[in-house]
Amino acid sequence: MHALTVENASKTYKSPPRPPLKAVDNLSLHIPEGQIYGLLGPNGAGKSTLISMICGALKPDPETGSIRIFDKDVVRQTDQAKQLLGIVPQEIIVEPAFTVEEVLYYFSGMYGVPQAERRKRIPELLESLGLADKQHDKARSLSGGMKRRLMIAKALIHKPRLLILDEPTAGVDVSLRQRIWELVRQLNAQGTTVIFTTHYLEEAEQLCESMTVINKGKVIKEGKVKEIQQEFSQNIISFELYQSEVEHLAGVRRVGVEFELPFRDLVQDMRGLLDFYGDNLKSFRNEAASLEKVFLQLTEGGPTP
Repeated sequence: MHALTVENASKTYKSPPRPPLKAVDNLSLHIPEGQIYGLLGPNGAGKSTLISMICGALKPDPETGSIRIFDKDVVRQTDQAKQLLGIVPQEIIVEPAFTVEEVLYYFSGMYGVPQAERRKRIPELLESLGLADKQHDKARSLSGGMKRRLMIAKALIHKPRLLILDEPTAGVDVSLRQRIWELVRQLNAQGTTVIFTTHYLEEAEQLCESMTVINKGKVIKEGKVKEIQQEFSQNIISFELYQSEVEHLAGVRRVGVEFELPFRDLVQDMRGLLDFYGDNLKSFRNEAASLEKVFLQLTEGGPTP
């Protein structure tokens, strides 16, 4: 069973006199149950709009498709779908007048968690997220990192089967980032499917088995992370130059601060690279492509000479 199924969904924003803006364009997405799944894309790619549709805050354009969380239609079975979903948005949103414990008690009640389960679940979450000593503090008094931990706790209080983490480590320190990674792995091991959006591409490499890259509201690549890396790594020499504004070998492509040269014979083409660039050659290698390279090539329409 798929944890999330998006079939041909679109979302158009209309704000006359401006022309309509299609933020999500006939997009389909199928995320298997039990995975940590990466959802990547540059700013303005449509990720936030897509997530808003998944959680029911926005409806897809009429007659453009459907969104289902497990077997529950988000539009037609909104309440049932929301019971299966936990979401941690990018923006930090807390209830400033309440204590940490009160916030979790309130949200567990919203999701219909029985009181006996609340008394057990809340201390467990506070402990796992390093908030146990803050349970009686007002939410407004927490640091930014602590507020983000509280948001994660709110999303987990009803034990959702699908968890969406939208840039959960943005602006947090290294220690909290590692704690969030550990928590994500623990949740996944316990059966929770996790969708992880991030601009820190090393996170996708570390955490995700599969990923989808979207840009301009469309899916432009999807598959196993390792397979996508391998696809972009085949027969490529990556190298850096001290001075980049020079004449280049035929077939050389620029990717960020590096250059790439497709090769037929690794040893022969390495020698050709050394002969051509000489002392201007800073470094070179032939290895699996980083997701950063994959991301740049996909979202920028490919490298330019």
